[in-house]
Amino acid sequence: MGTLTLSASPLLWEQFLVGALDGEAGLRPELRSILPRWQRSRLLGAPSTGQPDEGPSVGSLALIERRARLEPVWHELGGMLELLSAAPLPSGRVALLADREGVILATRSSGGDFTHHADYVRLVEGACWDETSRGTNAIGTALAESSAVAVVGPAHYAQRHHGLVCYAAPVHDPFGELVAVLDVTGPAGAADPLVLVAVASVAHAAEARLREVAWARVAAVARGGLESRLSREDGPVLVVEPMGRVSRCNAAARELLGGQGPVAVEAALGVSWRVLTDAALRGVALETRLASRGSAWRIHAEAVGTGDGSSALAVLVRLESAGVQSLRAPREASPSGGEPPGRTDSRLAVSEPSSVGRAPRALSRAPWGADTVVPPGPWAALKGSDPQHRATLREAERFAPTSLPVLLLSETGTGKELLARALHAASTVATGPFVAVNCGALSPALLESELFGHAPGAFTGARVGGAEGKLAAADGGTLFLDELAEMPPALQVLLLRVLEDGAYSRVGESRVRRSRFRLVGATCRDLDAAVRSGTFRSDLYFRLQGAVLRLPPLRERTDLPELAHALLKRLSAEEGLSPPGLSAAALTRLAAHPWPGNVRELKTVLRLSLVRAAGAPVLDEEFLPQGLGSPHSPEAQGAPLTAAPLAPSAPRQPAAGAAAGPLRELEARAIQEALALSGGNVAQAARRLGIARSTLYRMAERFGITLPSRA
Repeated sequence: MGTLTLSASPLLWEQFLVGALDGEAGLRPELRSILPRWQRSRLLGAPSTGQPDEGPSVGSLALIERRARLEPVWHELGGMLELLSAAPLPSGRVALLADREGVILATRSSGGDFTHHADYVRLVEGACWDETSRGTNAIGTALAESSAVAVVGPAHYAQRHHGLVCYAAPVHDPFGELVAVLDVTGPAGAADPLVLVAVASVAHAAEARLREVAWARVAAVARGGLESRLSREDGPVLVVEPMGRVSRCNAAARELLGGQGPVAVEAALGVSWRVLTDAALRGVALETRLASRGSAWRIHAEAVGTGDGSSALAVLVRLESAGVQSLRAPREASPSGGEPPGRTDSRLAVSEPSSVGRAPRALSRAPWGADTVVPPGPWAALKGSDPQHRATLREAERFAPTSLPVLLLSETGTGKELLARALHAASTVATGPFVAVNCGALSPALLESELFGHAPGAFTGARVGGAEGKLAAADGGTLFLDELAEMPPALQVLLLRVLEDGAYSRVGESRVRRSRFRLVGATCRDLDAAVRSGTFRSDLYFRLQGAVLRLPPLRERTDLPELAHALLKRLSAEEGLSPPGLSAAALTRLAAHPWPGNVRELKTVLRLSLVRAAGAPVLDEEFLPQGLGSPHSPEAQGAPLTAAPLAPSAPRQPAAGAAAGPLRELEARAIQEALALSGGNVAQAARRLGIARSTLYRMAERFGITLPSRA
């Protein structure tokens, strides 16, 4: 990440305003850095004296929505902001976190007199500091140039900010997209170049942390699938991790390698890590000869957790005998003498891709056989062995490579977005973006602007520079429209046109734009009934019926114990705990519950129970919510499920107007218990629940739970 320091004198700024510096950038060294930025600010229409009032800002609801957009990375970014504000910097400064549009989402002050001045110049949450609004400034210029920037005193384009010194650095997500800006601002008289170094270093650390978290999430999903494959395969199977370390193997592989412990793949199979990953990514098979067996073996390598297409988190290796010797030949059949067991020669042959299939997943001997529990590749996140569930995944794999739209008709909480992401990952547009929009979460006007974008000044509150919209963002990838049935009829007409020829226009604009994307729609409503009632257009319905997939509700699935164990393992890993077992009594009660909230409700119940178990090796029925699965439970009688009280005092009930229901009750109880176990520490409670602090604050507000102040 490069750095840039902009400085200027008041005289230079005055000369620029009257046009005396135009055309002199190449002649005077002191102008080469600042003059192009000032000129850009002038072209953008930024006011040179500063905003006449408080300037552009967003309301509290819009601020919450902007924070929610950063939900996947908010926890990490918030932690870096805390780190920045706690750094040993001179007092009288404020640390800020802004989004990619320059809107300040959070502030941390070090105290002193500067706090009042920060309020005066609108260094506050909700204020917009892009270059269009305020001209040259650290936040806006860091966004415009994707570089760490220091703007000192009169180098600010707006005179109102000449008393400031600002240091900002952009933060990019693991895919290279700019998601936020970290900034430290103070009085111009206290300028210190080391502050820019500190801010840039913290931003760099934030990017490294986001990459680490992203890969950890991929690894968590991948490891679940790997463990399942190791337990299912009869033949020798190994898991090889970066730099060639054999980390795990099944019994057949241990027997083949002579019972050795962890070894390097080159010593075990005569194949280097580079050659192995190359074969896995290209979808080819390798051949080698194990001296301990005296026969040729074929190596089928499958990449796990691929990143940019040239790396993998791990490689699953399946060995298949290429000679007459059986895979199950006893160890004493190995020739005596020669090299120690497990050693191989280094002579390798590469089979052509046509002999093993077109993609790494084709190397699996029977990826969709009757004994398959978790399908390989992008489908591994949709865990379960239920026949209906697996039939849906088989159908999804069949349609994934086509350009047909896909309609997911399933109850809420069954995993529709997981399936949509898997369809994208297995499609021909997998290298493009995956853009998700919840049609039921926005008003019709906001939904239209969110989908199609808007022109500058299209409506009150519209961005000065306009907005591109989700259709533009999804170009070349997949657009996932959740709660599709909630889309108003007028927008259904516009969407139908986009699906026909890719043409659309932004709100307040006549220019025709185009976007090509794969559409995946989802709803839990009966679309046939919606068409009959006239709330959903029949022509759009027929246009969307390229492929219709249904995920079975949890109450109809036969693999609840398997799913519960998998979720417990994942939730425990997030908490840094050893996964507990499930007692027979607990499984009986889980199986007796009707699960109106499906897998999402099961996850909430298990998370709550894990908190209550407090590290117990077995999760027994006493840790489950009271009445869950009981024939006399409130749920069975049609009333909301009530969790057992945490303490003798009555728990605070959700706020008036909140919809009652078992899932909401469980979520509220989970928050209360996590807070109790964390001693009221909101950050620790959020970590226990596996959610961001911002999410915890929103949920607590919805349920009427009082939390300690954010300050």
